[in-house]
Amino acid sequence: MSWPGSLLVLLVVSPIAMFMAHAIAYRALSRAGARPSAHSSALIALLATFAVVCAGAWRLGVFDPRQGVTTALCTIAYLAAVYGALGILYIDVVNIAETSLHMHLLLELAWSGGVPVDDLLERYSADRMIAARLERLTSIGQVRITDGRCHIASRSSLYLASGLDAWRVVLGLPTSPPEAADEPSAAGRTSR
Repeated sequence: MSWPGSLLVLLVVSPIAMFMAHAIAYRALSRAGARPSAHSSALIALLATFAVVCAGAWRLGVFDPRQGVTTALCTIAYLAAVYGALGILYIDVVNIAETSLHMHLLLELAWSGGVPVDDLLERYSADRMIAARLERLTSIGQVRITDGRCHIASRSSLYLASGLDAWRVVLGLPTSPPEAADEPSAAGRTSR
C-alpha cells in the first residue's frame, strides 16, 4: 500500500486508538490517585495517541524529505488537521456522555427499568446539578471555593468564552440566556 493510503488507514483507526488510550489513561490516573475527570483523561489520551499516530506516520515514510520539503510539510499539516478534527469529535462524545442530562436520564431509566418521578426530580434538582458542575469546575482548576465563596481560579475558560461570545455576535445568535419569564416555572415542572 502506498504511503497516502497507509496514512488514511492510520487516521481511520486513530479514533479506536483514542478510545483505548482513554480507557488506559483514566484507569492509570485513578490508580495513581490523581482523581481524573473524563475530560482530563481524554485530553491526555488524545496527546498520547497523537504521538503514536505521528510515530506511525513517520514509520510509514509519510514525512520522507526526499519527496520534497513542501510535500512533507503539507502532509504534516494534513495529519494534524484531520487528527485535530477527530480529537474534537471525540471530546464532543465525552462531553455528551459526561454532561448531557438527556443521556443520564435515559440511561438511568434503561438500567433500572423505571424510576419514580419524585426520585428523579430530587436527584436532578437545580441544587444538585449546580453542585456537580462546581465540583467539576473545581476538579479541573477553573474555580476554587474558599470560606463558602466561589472564585475564579483560572481565566483560561473565560478567554474561550469571550471568543465564543464574539462568534455568537458575528452569527447574530443571542449572547445571554433567555429571560426567566420565558422559562417554565419551577412549580409547573414539579407538579407533573
